[in-house]
Amino acid sequence: MSMHPLLLSPETISLLERVSVALLVGGLVLSYLVVYRLGDRPSPFQRLRTRFIVGIPWGTVLVVVGVYLVYHVVQGAGDPGGPNVVGFRSWSLWYPQGILFSWLSHASSAHLTGNLLATVVFGGIAEYAWSHYPTETGQQSFSSWRTNPYARVGLYVVGISAVGLAGSVFVPGAIIGFSGVVFALAGVAIVTRPLVTVGGILGLEGVDLVYSGFQNPVGFAEARPDFSVPYWADTALQGHLFGLVAGVLLGVALLRYRKRSPNIGHVWFAALVFTVSRSMWTLFWFLSDTEFVLFRGLGAASVVVLASIIAIATLPDPRPLVGERIEVPARRVGVVILVVLVVLVALAGVPYNLADVSSGDGVDGGIEIDGYTVTYAENVEDQYTSLDIPVVGDALSVDASGVIVTSDKRNVWSLETPRDELALNGFSVVVIGDSTWREVVIMNHTQWQLSGGNSTYKVYGQHWQEMDDQQLLFTAPLGEGQPTINGSRFGIVPSTEFYDIAVLGENGTRDRVQMPAHNESVDLAGVTFTRKNNRLIARHEQTELLFAEYRTERER
Repeated sequence: MSMHPLLLSPETISLLERVSVALLVGGLVLSYLVVYRLGDRPSPFQRLRTRFIVGIPWGTVLVVVGVYLVYHVVQGAGDPGGPNVVGFRSWSLWYPQGILFSWLSHASSAHLTGNLLATVVFGGIAEYAWSHYPTETGQQSFSSWRTNPYARVGLYVVGISAVGLAGSVFVPGAIIGFSGVVFALAGVAIVTRPLVTVGGILGLEGVDLVYSGFQNPVGFAEARPDFSVPYWADTALQGHLFGLVAGVLLGVALLRYRKRSPNIGHVWFAALVFTVSRSMWTLFWFLSDTEFVLFRGLGAASVVVLASIIAIATLPDPRPLVGERIEVPARRVGVVILVVLVVLVALAGVPYNLADVSSGDGVDGGIEIDGYTVTYAENVEDQYTSLDIPVVGDALSVDASGVIVTSDKRNVWSLETPRDELALNGFSVVVIGDSTWREVVIMNHTQWQLSGGNSTYKVYGQHWQEMDDQQLLFTAPLGEGQPTINGSRFGIVPSTEFYDIAVLGENGTRDRVQMPAHNESVDLAGVTFTRKNNRLIARHEQTELLFAEYRTERER
């Protein structure tokens, strides 16, 4: 818990948190009284009991609990270093553990929270449409396994698991997260309860706000430099599309089985609101590890067209697509297009997930642990993202710089921390392993920033358990200072021991001396260099200037 050091004491913060939570609870109670007491509306639990066992969507509850346990127990979110993310992505069909766990795993607590809250909302709507009890008139519960409420809960969970595993197998890319299943649940909800789904989309914001209010009733923030990428560049759009379309097809099948149909306008509106609010218009590609191109216009057109196709697929009758001359039913066209979308994703996904991914050039050496290699490299080709297409050639090739994790036997090639992020933070924590073991690797970045010039730096790696055993993984070229002092230009050069100060000549460095220790000085070319804590001061006669500043993770 952070605290403003000048204004608030821990006791004051604790009091504010308790008061905030109490007011939040009071606001929720007041809202319930206004809507369901003063408004003479029946309790929502009464209606839920007509569809759910004791009014609880048990299938959704079981799924939420299972996903939560995978993150905290299997991925080890509470262990040193946080959750293991690398070992739980769907890297390849040759890595079955990744395929099995990727759809249940998450990259962070925020990732987990967002998906679980969405599961509660859309999963509850989809499970309500499915129902624990028979919906047809005359059918009785427990008359057969199809009408058994407990069997129906089990089928609902099995269906969710099937969609999740299908996404891991057929969606291209190293997917991680439950969002593919969330989109499938939303797809079922959109076609079976479109207006309720729109309310759920709006309600999700409220649920998230209330949850955050209980989790962090009082928060503090301050302006500071940070490394970030566009939010749309960190989403698996292909997985979201696969899940949504699969869910819509399941929902349409349920409607056909029960001989029901929604209002096509309501379905179109719900589909459009969902796809826009969930940023499915963000069609993008990589220009580098930190640069992206967004096709906004194409994305906007695609969500409008997708909403229309989803609405057409739910038409209640076989009306023709265009007038009376074309006798092909419009709803069949809609369903076929959706099926083709799923098949196209799978046709791209299966070969991609079967491809052999090697470590590539430039990432040799590093910290090796049970088939994993953790290293640092710059301007190397991303072996997992780059595509080798004969016609296009290297146009889609992406270069990466930063902390890289590879594993040939698992088809892993992952840029875990981009170069600029590591330089800003000064360190990076990398967790590797699988469901049976884990190791933590700490990457440290040290840097001398020269006044008026560039910088030079080194990157070390070490096991978390062996903090005194650092391995030098990368040294940058020398940093050149801009000022000319006593007729000479100087720079800083990384060395095996630490860094050296060097006199720069036309063909590189001439003379060099080791960087002085704290509060000590060295002379070079008639200039005295004194290190005061993390500042390197250059002095000549009556002139003194800040030549360079040393930065590590401890000073950032």
